[in-house]
Amino acid sequence: MRAWVLVMVLLTTPPLMGGAATPFQLGDQGGVIVPVSVNGAGPFPMLLDTGATHSAITAGLAAAVGAPAVAKSVVLSATGETVRAIVSVDRLGLGPIVTANVLPSVVDDGTLGAGIRGLVGQDVLARLRYTLDFKSREVEWHNEAPPRRGLLLDLVYEHGRFLVNLPQATRTLRLVPDSGAGGLVLFNAGESGHGLVETGHGISVRTADSSRGARQVRLRELRLGNRLLRDVPAVAIDRTDLRPAEGDGLLPLHLFERVTFDGPGRVLILG
Repeated sequence: MRAWVLVMVLLTTPPLMGGAATPFQLGDQGGVIVPVSVNGAGPFPMLLDTGATHSAITAGLAAAVGAPAVAKSVVLSATGETVRAIVSVDRLGLGPIVTANVLPSVVDDGTLGAGIRGLVGQDVLARLRYTLDFKSREVEWHNEAPPRRGLLLDLVYEHGRFLVNLPQATRTLRLVPDSGAGGLVLFNAGESGHGLVETGHGISVRTADSSRGARQVRLRELRLGNRLLRDVPAVAIDRTDLRPAEGDGLLPLHLFERVTFDGPGRVLILG
């Protein structure tokens, strides 16, 4: 097997029915858990993770559906980078969306949460239009560009993930809109020039592959368009291996009532 840094898929999206929706469960940390079929089997509970560059399945599920290993890839997460095995999946189904020839990475069983068998990342989601309705706990799928009501933020697509630019008082924060983040995460926050208040002892942040020390902080101000949030709880992670495509941190989406991704239109709508 050889190392791959970039993973490509062939996306097949059948016509959607008007008002098509997929129910989801909300995890303990705010993660969106949806039913997903793999190679016609399932559905299996997986995370819909807008902050992930590509999809992943557990080793047990890969074995159960006969997904062969084809390569290795470098995967980025909030705690750094790691190398994972890549397997080939013929079909991945999420609601009315069917994606062919997906190349998910493999994670150990149990690392994504109890009973979670994988995650759906931007290799599947980036070309879609959908709304995460956290009030009704549904994913609404859109045929056309959705109504632009709410706070509109331009989406920038870099190296497999979306980022939004949030102008602040002294600089611009580049954050990944992340449905998998339990709270606001800031990378190298001590260098950002923003007013931070240390609020607790050091903690450990864990991802599917590793853990890293972090600090509990409070951001004095966070501007979202014309809205100003004050004293926002956050986790600060110091990274010497940070890549530009990872931005300045993660913006958790479960804090909003409705979040709409218009991938083709490159717009994020916060309701």
